[in-house]
Amino acid sequence: MNPVTEGLPDSFWGIPVPGPVALASGTCGFGLELDAMGLLEDVALVFSKAVTPEPRDGNAPPRIHDTGYGLLNSIGLANPGLDRVLSEVLPAAAGLSRPLVLNVACESVSSFGSTVAALEAGGSHAGYEVNVSCPNVEAGGMAFGVDPAAVASVTRAVRLETRRPITVKLTPNGGDMVSAAKAAEDSGADAVTVCNTFLGMKLDWRTGRPVLARGVGGYSSPALLPLVVARVWQVGRAVRIPVIASGGVWEPGDVLELLAAGASLVQVGTGLLRRPSLPSELAAGIRELLCGT
Repeated sequence: MNPVTEGLPDSFWGIPVPGPVALASGTCGFGLELDAMGLLEDVALVFSKAVTPEPRDGNAPPRIHDTGYGLLNSIGLANPGLDRVLSEVLPAAAGLSRPLVLNVACESVSSFGSTVAALEAGGSHAGYEVNVSCPNVEAGGMAFGVDPAAVASVTRAVRLETRRPITVKLTPNGGDMVSAAKAAEDSGADAVTVCNTFLGMKLDWRTGRPVLARGVGGYSSPALLPLVVARVWQVGRAVRIPVIASGGVWEPGDVLELLAAGASLVQVGTGLLRRPSLPSELAAGIRELLCGT
């Protein structure tokens, strides 16, 4: 059966939602500015920028580049750090009009657990998105998400510290995403996010130098939609927990395609940076498309 023709989601994790469109981590801060502009009305959930144990200034500029077809970024998880998130950000976000899911990024399994334990003490956030694309310093810098065993360890560490819902944000850059998704499910995750940005690079042919200071960055683009659809399809048939799609969304039909592939929610990211009103535009377009079905 086609999940799209059966009706759009009206709840997720037991939370009432106005539709399937959510905001991707790293593209909306903590949702405060968009909420002040009245742009969250049609948003299901706000996925925050990454929270790390210590403050991070991020990578040296230039760290973002518009390719004309998509966006290369190497922000470096810039954020105010755990203490300021607890003392300043979460109190300010308490009145957010839509539920906030905190994205958490750490460099060790124990740090994931301790960071979530600290966040449990403050705020009314709805849950956590666990970023396993970050490097595991205990394993020589390899991303957690490349190794299903590491995904399982991180998921268990977070699960021990919270009863709130958890989604594990998977990486497309190495490893077997299906195996990683199964490991997350078996270790207590309530969903998986498919997926993070794809590694990309652009050079100035005149100088031979990369356009980003760190060389390689994360690539996001509407052109990635078929790659994300394939991964949502594969992961969705391997796990019983919901799949949150992330990547490639630009038009209303993109959202419906990802839902048909097996997603329960669909995050929008790069398009949001170009047009902050995009979630409402997508919602209106989805309603228009479905009126004829």
